[in-house]
Amino acid sequence: MKKPRTRRSLSFPKLGSLTSEFTRRVGKGICFFLCSCLLLTLPAPAQTLAHIRESKTLRCGINAETPEYSTTDDHGPRQAFDADVCRAVAVAILGPDARVAVTQLPDDVAAMEALRTGAVDLLPTLTLDMSHSAHTDFTFSPPVLYDGVGFMVPLSARVTQARQLSGKKICFLAETEVEVALRAWFAQQHLKFVAFPFQEEGEMEAAFVTGNCAALAGDRTRLASTRLAFGPLATRYTLLPGQIAADPLAAASRAGDPAFASIVRWTLEGLLLAEAYGLTRQNIAAARTNPDPTVRILTGQTREIGARLGLDDGWPVRVIAAVGNYGEIYERDLGAQSALKLPRAQNRLTAQGGLMFPLPLK
Repeated sequence: MKKPRTRRSLSFPKLGSLTSEFTRRVGKGICFFLCSCLLLTLPAPAQTLAHIRESKTLRCGINAETPEYSTTDDHGPRQAFDADVCRAVAVAILGPDARVAVTQLPDDVAAMEALRTGAVDLLPTLTLDMSHSAHTDFTFSPPVLYDGVGFMVPLSARVTQARQLSGKKICFLAETEVEVALRAWFAQQHLKFVAFPFQEEGEMEAAFVTGNCAALAGDRTRLASTRLAFGPLATRYTLLPGQIAADPLAAASRAGDPAFASIVRWTLEGLLLAEAYGLTRQNIAAARTNPDPTVRILTGQTREIGARLGLDDGWPVRVIAAVGNYGEIYERDLGAQSALKLPRAQNRLTAQGGLMFPLPLK
């Protein structure tokens, strides 16, 4: 609320007052000028696509997810998966010789700042929840990777489902979103929660491998990464099926650039559709003879997929030839063909019992 104006008697300012006022005004002017120059150096949202084409490079922000850095992020590092998503988008825009410049970022906070200030063009996997998306700074794709809180247990314990952990010690990092999810789930399931919290990840892992807790809790990507770090002991542990809390990840770009956001979204949809229709890196060239309408669109045999995105009609062929379909990317970077051996679970196509549903091309 504005304060009511009061009457002032006429008076003439002293010379010192005039000098102070002049200094203040000049200072404000310099500040405004410098801020304006800074803003001019940052890429405007609607210029993202033009900048990528001019530089022939897509700037990709990859989140290294260091657990000690933040109490809100517990995803495992997924550099290979993120790099392939960025590579797919870059190839769609620039062709097979596209360049991707990678910037490593420690957590979601740093990643969002890098995207907001124009240091990167795309965050291939950013947590998609209300705290990240309930503002106008970013545009999100549908989920590209479903993560969430789960459990890792020793194979020797013969535990096959999370409910069997009632009354058993659970190791986790204290004061994190994982702890919130654990307490909520055990209460909802009317199970006994025996907490064994830690402030330091190394101490927690040591307690787990020495048998001081029955299970290790965390996001499934983090658990897979932790198991890999066990080296020769990794084969003694398994991830329980399912998860007790959802933590989906989506590709994020700056708001105000719908052309670039559409390319990001439909590149990802193209990867899912390619898997649904059996198109792979190996057979994409030969698939041009397939009469199926969707395959014809994906292989550039029609004029229905390029003009709407400001691309040529052959972009899906180039993308699939470069990185494969979604299933190939997942298995190579996170799944059975990778060192992480993370079960695909919810990241299967809906036709296979998962949550990944490719939108139709029509």
